[in-house]
Amino acid sequence: MKVSLGAALALASAALFGASTPAAKLLLGDGLDPWLLAGLLYLGAGLGLGAVAGVRHLSGRAAGEAPLAWRDLPWLGLVCLAGGVIGPLLLMLGLARISASSAALLLNLEGVATLAIAWVVFRENVDRRLVLGAAAILGGAVLLSWRDGPVDAGLGALLVAGACLAWGIDNNLTRKLSASDPVQIVAVKGLVAGGVNLALALTAGPGCRPPA
Repeated sequence: MKVSLGAALALASAALFGASTPAAKLLLGDGLDPWLLAGLLYLGAGLGLGAVAGVRHLSGRAAGEAPLAWRDLPWLGLVCLAGGVIGPLLLMLGLARISASSAALLLNLEGVATLAIAWVVFRENVDRRLVLGAAAILGGAVLLSWRDGPVDAGLGALLVAGACLAWGIDNNLTRKLSASDPVQIVAVKGLVAGGVNLALALTAGPGCRPPA
């Protein structure tokens, strides 16, 4: 049975995304500051995709999508703030308090947040099956929030849920940029948001950073 390139890339993406949470947990366990790690992760992604965009431009290969325009900057700024600055920071702070497996499962709340915002704010049509599925995910997340103990796990789960809410906002706002080049969008998002979190982490100092 042949597997299409798109399906293979999707599976590889899922595997890498699944590995990112345990890897981040290991780095946090080694004493790396959550705020600093949030900045480094997105800055690295921005630099990597920025290099891809640069090579593509120098080789003369067309992107296939329209480049970002000046009118996109307000939406891009909100996407960088919600999905690039706030979301990663909340996830790293939550991951410092709960296990990687709990955090990984709680990240399913991103889909619930995306659905709820699209339904309530943007008035998209949502059928009964989607609502039932979202309710099941939410119920599972509530049970998982007590897995590692009521105090730290409860706060850690709330922080991860906050990250999912930020990414739900990000997902809905990104649709305003859906006609633009995704490589360019993610490169700019990573460079701007990662740079902001990294600068804030280095400027604040250990005594001023949010507690892990």
